[in-house]
Amino acid sequence: MVIFIEGSEDLTLNIELTPEKRTARAFVPGHITGLFRIYDTHKDPLQRGSMGAGFSVAAGTLTTITAIETEEPVITTKYNERNIQALVTETVVEKLSDDYNVTLSVEVIHESDLPIGVGFGASGAGALGTALAFSSILAPEIDFTTASQYAHYAEVVNHAGLGDVIAQTVGGLEVRTKAGAPGIGQILNVAIPDDLVVVLAGSTGLETKGVLTDPESRDRINIEGEKSIKEIIANPSFKSIVRYSKEFSNAIGLETPRIQSALTNLHAAGFVSSSMVMLGDSVFCLCDRNEIPEVQSIFHDFWDDNEILVTSFSRDGGELRG
Repeated sequence: MVIFIEGSEDLTLNIELTPEKRTARAFVPGHITGLFRIYDTHKDPLQRGSMGAGFSVAAGTLTTITAIETEEPVITTKYNERNIQALVTETVVEKLSDDYNVTLSVEVIHESDLPIGVGFGASGAGALGTALAFSSILAPEIDFTTASQYAHYAEVVNHAGLGDVIAQTVGGLEVRTKAGAPGIGQILNVAIPDDLVVVLAGSTGLETKGVLTDPESRDRINIEGEKSIKEIIANPSFKSIVRYSKEFSNAIGLETPRIQSALTNLHAAGFVSSSMVMLGDSVFCLCDRNEIPEVQSIFHDFWDDNEILVTSFSRDGGELRG
């Protein structure tokens, strides 16, 4: 097993791959954060992260990795058939390649329901899918937690996220009770009502990196997040997570005019299990299946049709696929 916690002595393994292409796949659900508190000052990226609450959704990302030995390392990434520069995905591949002392041409293909940059967990899903699939090629004996830590590492060092990956390893409705990577952070799962579906609407415009590195935003998030998380831990339930997500959203001052108007209309129509998605110009609404058309109608006043996604809770976390 490779240990890569920053500050420890580097341990590397020499892996010999056959000249043939090796392929592996993994699926990871999306993730919606309702509230959080930042913990990112520790020297070791695996000790950084967030406390908070959120839920995983069935809409997610299927990642396919193809690797072959080469003289010079090459990484290419496609997202829904488009070539992209994916710093988080590349960091996962580079870190695993360095730790296992291999030089490979690696093709990463993400097939996803999740738009990028709107707060639906696309970055975490891509990172975790890459870590699970690529590590299974390099070292089939690697355990799930260690593989997942590479994804958390990549998210944190690129300021792309703090708590999505650990939540996406377990799925469900969760309270993150201790910050850190999988195996370090801690999660409490909360029962999900059986009859609810998830309707999401979102677009780009609120950059995670910008918020996480802005001192004023960080202070507001941490003050309000700490209060809300204490209340949820004292009474962990679906209702308390929704309640304190709404209070957190109102208090931190990141709601755009579109978010404010959409939430006002949703709440006026009786859709009280609705709040801002952290972090995006985005909103979630949890409703009964027969209420989907009405929720979509409200969202259509503020977002385009291709920015609205109907999905369900995912009770399972990321996993390798055959």
